[in-house]
Amino acid sequence: MRVLIITFDPPENTGGIEGRANNYTKQLIALGHFVEVISFSPEGKYTKEELYGVTLWRFPASSRRAIKSLGKTSKEISRNKIDAVFLLSGALTFYGVLLLLRAKLKGINTLIFFYGKDILTAKASFLSAMALWISPRLAEGIATNSHYTAGLLPKKYERRAKILYPSVDPSIVDQVPVEAPKKTGKVLLFVGRLVKRKGVDDLLRAFHSLQELDTLVDIVGDGPELNSLQSLSKELGVSDRVKFWGKLSGGALYERYANCYLFVMPSKRTKTDVEGFGTVFLEAGLFGKPCVGTRSGGIPEAILDGETGLLVPEEKNGLLSEALLALLKDPSRAKTMGEIARKRVLSSFTWEESTKLLISFLSDPKM
Repeated sequence: MRVLIITFDPPENTGGIEGRANNYTKQLIALGHFVEVISFSPEGKYTKEELYGVTLWRFPASSRRAIKSLGKTSKEISRNKIDAVFLLSGALTFYGVLLLLRAKLKGINTLIFFYGKDILTAKASFLSAMALWISPRLAEGIATNSHYTAGLLPKKYERRAKILYPSVDPSIVDQVPVEAPKKTGKVLLFVGRLVKRKGVDDLLRAFHSLQELDTLVDIVGDGPELNSLQSLSKELGVSDRVKFWGKLSGGALYERYANCYLFVMPSKRTKTDVEGFGTVFLEAGLFGKPCVGTRSGGIPEAILDGETGLLVPEEKNGLLSEALLALLKDPSRAKTMGEIARKRVLSSFTWEESTKLLISFLSDPKM
């Protein structure tokens, strides 16, 4: 198969969409397929690079250049005899609509992907809301990151949606430093962008009530809420047991997973954003860690309540404290949950299996 991947989230960035672009590209190549990637970025230039041995085009993310970008895309489709286009992101842009129309007229298979926030954001804008009705109609296939996200689509499109869950690379466990130092005390780990939706403020408040226990909190990530969260930890009197690591990647990040007792992300839905699934729960599970999350968005599909972790309602700090306490006081239960989580990740959430599913969707989007 000859596949063109389109993304408005540059592959070098950190995030769920970027991870998909990188890993799908690597897996498709490994399976013997031709791949080309077009990434839109705000720099405003047309450049050509290499990504994992394939061509990576960078196009300007400007609606004013949508026609020119479409022309260049059409040339690449024709030159490389592309038979399947995967809009990993950008299906609701002017360019995305035009590309889907062009592909439909030319009989090229197209698959568009939604991850939750894009749908909610589109509903807040008239033009984007129009695209939300048009793009799925033009696309041969629709995929989402969870059943929850599929449910955000108009009903006529929800029924067509296929699920492409996030995945992880099992080999990342080998990137943990051999001599990684161990902390004293049980570490509660959060990994994610520091924005209000992630619920780190709720985590800190829930943690405040666990002061009698020998527990610590590691917060990995950066974002606009960093200063206010640091101030909150001081106000609550827990700053000496909370460490803000900043943004980590590779072995430094995986060391935090390996070193924690459990993973927690009490995310909450906002008007324009939601946790469509939560790849971090899979990463924690891969390291054999139980997770605590909220019944928000697609998180109940990432955490099996009572099996791989515990779920609590959004913004219920008392219940969040109880869930954390339940696992902190029962190491045997926490260990069993972590073991089940690891087996589940390895059996159902690897990039190899996800890419095989993607190939089947691209081969026959209407299946």
